[in-house]
Amino acid sequence: MGLSSLAARSGARLALTLLAAGAPLLLACSEQDAKPRSRLGPLDDPWDHGVRLPEAPQLEGDEVAGRDTLLHGNYMSCGIPWRLWTDPNLGSTFQAALGSSREPLAGRTGNNADLPYNLTAFTAADGTEVVNANCLTCHASKFDGELILGLGDPTVDFTGGLGGGPAVSAALLDLLGLNDSEREHMEKVLRIANIIGPETVMRTVGNNPAEALAIVLSLHHDRDTLAWSDERLMELIVRDEHGQPIADPKLTSDPPPWWRSGKKNALFYNGMARGDHRGTMAYATSICVDDVAEAKRVDGLFVDIQAFLRSLEAPKYPRGIDADLADTGRQLFRRDCAGCHGKYGADGGEDAYPNLLFPLDVIGTDPVVANGGVIHAPELVDWYNDSFYGTITPMVPNDPFPGYVAPPLDGVWATAPFLHNGSVPTIELVLDSTARPKYWKRVDYDSSNFDEDALGWPWLGVPYGQADAPEAERKFIYDTTQWSQSNAGHTFGDHLSFDERRAVIEYLKTL
Repeated sequence: MGLSSLAARSGARLALTLLAAGAPLLLACSEQDAKPRSRLGPLDDPWDHGVRLPEAPQLEGDEVAGRDTLLHGNYMSCGIPWRLWTDPNLGSTFQAALGSSREPLAGRTGNNADLPYNLTAFTAADGTEVVNANCLTCHASKFDGELILGLGDPTVDFTGGLGGGPAVSAALLDLLGLNDSEREHMEKVLRIANIIGPETVMRTVGNNPAEALAIVLSLHHDRDTLAWSDERLMELIVRDEHGQPIADPKLTSDPPPWWRSGKKNALFYNGMARGDHRGTMAYATSICVDDVAEAKRVDGLFVDIQAFLRSLEAPKYPRGIDADLADTGRQLFRRDCAGCHGKYGADGGEDAYPNLLFPLDVIGTDPVVANGGVIHAPELVDWYNDSFYGTITPMVPNDPFPGYVAPPLDGVWATAPFLHNGSVPTIELVLDSTARPKYWKRVDYDSSNFDEDALGWPWLGVPYGQADAPEAERKFIYDTTQWSQSNAGHTFGDHLSFDERRAVIEYLKTL
């Protein structure tokens, strides 16, 4: 934890005790008494500025089949030939290229039984047995040592890019004894991986390259036919609000938990994915897609996969909860937070989560993701919407305005770091913008090392940004001065006292 946070916490133990002792008095207030506290003006609350995003019809799928397809199915279209993966001499080389250090997932069968959970062995459309990375590369993670399906993984190191493969010459391929289809898969995987790798380099361990990958897929796929080209089919210059090129336009994003998709009417942090939600996920796996026919086949699989995602529920907090303090926090949450983030438990109901989009000048967080398809690279939105994928899940980044959706908070305690770009290590700091560090890093990457009081990662402030950091330390530092990495905004908890923040934090553990 930050040294300043530790000092403040140590000096307030008595105040916490008094708060808990006084909880019955606060709880005696009626719901009418617990009125929202103003943030923006005397009669002006943040939720008054939110616009509800409408629900769109979703195709009904089979959630059981969707889980099986997610873990065993062919939605990646190509891969490294299984025969090479299991080769006693060369297998370790290809295993290292795909990242094979994670443990198997219980319940998988066949060739997948012993594979790391982030990899899938499948039969490609041409009958070739292959293995490739799967969605769990970014969407499964541990808390207290337990793997949670659908929890974004903030520990993956993409500072070397996504993909990139071993150097395999044509002469070596000749010696591998591959048949024609196996060789075609091998050449395709290596060629595409080496194109994607340099374009998806992130600054900090935990930064996710989802947006960068989407850009590469647009630049190298023909919009109409989806045929892949090793050369860019469209030039892209990412520009700032003044039309000037941005020197290092890396978009920093934190993978949200999948269990939110069952509540959200529009996906992504800025709510721009409208319509049936399966289109964008199928697009993210289109690395090996070469034509619309293959895109349609994969799209059919995601009808069931999306049904599985919508069925997911947040895990239960595995540690102790102070029930009295949490009940106090519930009252504060109802007063100050529920208008944006919804109601839960006994307070919930059919319309408990409001699906509100907020303009940038209200939320105040880093604007880059919200403005990506409006200011920085609108041509990418045009490409996507005119492609096959846009007919399923159109992108609407500016209706009614560019902004961010206040997310549902089920299981939020497990989802550090916070804000859409992962710029804040704890909920305590989300609720106190004045204490957020300019430069920080995690104490370690042990999933059981968790700050229960601050609700998030133990962290250390550092006196320098990435440019001035020792090379060995550089990739572990989150530098909030970098483009797309600001930790500003969401100041709605700044008025809370230390004791009130602790109560709200305790309540969030119950969600």
